[in-house]
Amino acid sequence: MLTLSPDLRRSVSTQNDLVRADLPSRFASITLMSIMSLYFLPIRTVAAIYCIYAFVEIIGLIVYKMLARKVTFGAVLLFTSSAFCGVWIFNAIPVMLFLQPDPFPKLMGAMLLTIALNHCVVARAAWMFFGILTAVPIICVVGYMIGSLLYSFADPIEIAIAGVVVVLGAAYMLNAMWAQHRLTSRLREALVEAEAGSRAKSRFLASMSHEIRTPLNAICGMSELIEEGHSDAELLQERTHLLRKSAQALTGILDDILDYAKIESGHFALNLDAAELRLEISSTVEMFRSQAADKGLQFDIQLDASVPTYAKCDALRLRQVIGNLVSNAVKYTEKGVVSVNVWGEPQDGSTLLTVQVTDTGRGMTEEQAAHLFTEFYRAEDKTAPSVPGTGLGLSVARHLARLMGGDITFATRPAKGSSFTLACQVEALPASEAPAIPAQAKPDERQDLGGIRSVLLVDDTASNRMVVRAFLNNSDVEIIDAGNGAEALEQLEERSVDLVLLDMKMPVMDGQETLIEMARRGGRISATPVIMLTANAAPEDQELCRSLGAAGYLAKPVKKSVLLSEMRRVASARSSKVA
Repeated sequence: MLTLSPDLRRSVSTQNDLVRADLPSRFASITLMSIMSLYFLPIRTVAAIYCIYAFVEIIGLIVYKMLARKVTFGAVLLFTSSAFCGVWIFNAIPVMLFLQPDPFPKLMGAMLLTIALNHCVVARAAWMFFGILTAVPIICVVGYMIGSLLYSFADPIEIAIAGVVVVLGAAYMLNAMWAQHRLTSRLREALVEAEAGSRAKSRFLASMSHEIRTPLNAICGMSELIEEGHSDAELLQERTHLLRKSAQALTGILDDILDYAKIESGHFALNLDAAELRLEISSTVEMFRSQAADKGLQFDIQLDASVPTYAKCDALRLRQVIGNLVSNAVKYTEKGVVSVNVWGEPQDGSTLLTVQVTDTGRGMTEEQAAHLFTEFYRAEDKTAPSVPGTGLGLSVARHLARLMGGDITFATRPAKGSSFTLACQVEALPASEAPAIPAQAKPDERQDLGGIRSVLLVDDTASNRMVVRAFLNNSDVEIIDAGNGAEALEQLEERSVDLVLLDMKMPVMDGQETLIEMARRGGRISATPVIMLTANAAPEDQELCRSLGAAGYLAKPVKKSVLLSEMRRVASARSSKVA
């Protein structure tokens, strides 16, 4: 049995939809044509042609329904045959009109065929073969009409010129059909991609609903238990630890989604800076030692002496990629070993950093491995415990590795384990260019914020203001609250502050409007530095705030250390500007 290619099936299916949708207008056209031709032709002849054409169209209607269910070779053969016969039957009336002795019916027949040719170009080019098949009979009849007219009065040169014109016209028509065919194909491909994107979005939303609800369940449950107040100190510590871990898991999910959005929008860029490379790598890997110990896994790390102590790189993104690989190894390994080997290799003025993560976990099949870096894909195993995740981590990690001048490769065997290798470029730095390590404040030590003594905290959510107040509890800072931008401007008119922490989405006046109004008022108000502290984490939001004059930008949820560090940075930059 002959098989049809997927592309051919799609072309036939699209053409079938067009021909089926066009059926009422075709019947109306031939009915009107038959009625008008009665002025020149016998009624019996016209009625016979009309009935035969209607019979062919009824057969075609049955074929259309067959193709709508399934595109088979037999149905395609019937489809083309009925269309080919229908065109020849349609041609009968224009030919008979052309054979009349008067010039007007001849002109009328030629006009009808011209309209039919236009119809082939517009409505029958989704499947190119079908369009040519139905256009050729019409072109043959048009050629016969032109030839018979020329034969009666033209000389050989005129006949030759007319022949060239006919050939050019046919070629132009076929080219127009081909252009229409390509346009239809692109539209069909775009539709397929849009439908695939819609399905992927639905799968993503369903997956994210589950992944987000899992840590939220722990957050809500532990919060309720803590609120009851019946816990001793040890149990309270255990519950708050679970609360924090669940919040971190939820933040990780949102970070994956945000990173993926940045990659898709083309706004992703590395932030290269001096870093203590060996410390960054070892501390990232060591974060997973306790998790491995809880599962009874042997956890090894080998950091070769060839790895530079200091290097210029995006330490945050490097930790993200390494953390993703090690986290996956621990999550998907139930017994055995997880080992991490790191080494460096000098290469053309830079260092090729290689991080190899090997495990004795469940491994992957060839089918799973083929889709491993596909967005939202997760290598599920119904016989093994379920593992949380968005299906975005490895896709984002590979993109980051390629931005760093490298890639992620892997080898895997089902039930034997996997080995993932990150290779990326870093620039080794001498000890003289080592990054400065900020001093860590003790829990009961007063926090120095670089001379900041007063902060205007602008947020419409009371819980957010309460968190920031708690973060600044050990600082000698006066905090003034405002629930929206309008209230913030009133406070700024009445008093001076050293810093404004400003939310983006608020009632009455949002953060963007507040920044614009502060700049418009000028003087002391416009000179007050602003750090945006907002849940709007998209890159375009950050760019917008920077362009409006914000001195800093932090996406919620924010860590205490990050907030304090950013406040010190802004204070230092302000002092330098004043000096």
